[in-house]
Amino acid sequence: MLTQCKGYLLDEQKGDFVNDRGEKISYHKARFYDLDSRKIFKVSVPTDADALPEEQVHCELSFEVIAGEKFTKLAYRGYNLL
Repeated sequence: MLTQCKGYLLDEQKGDFVNDRGEKISYHKARFYDLDSRKIFKVSVPTDADALPEEQVHCELSFEVIAGEKFTKLAYRGYNLL
């Protein structure tokens, strides 16, 4: 399921680490501000997603809602400039 909102990118974090089993884990996350609800939220950024917008540039943002049995998360998909 896809969802959209008007907002902007606050910042992003990416890196990697080695877990207890010796596996290398890479992550890429971003924080966005929703202009309508006036809230900050975090999303994961998949490797196949479009490039992130510049920080503080107002856009229409697209996300994929990934619903699991216990948790729900958002995955960034792309943006269009307003």
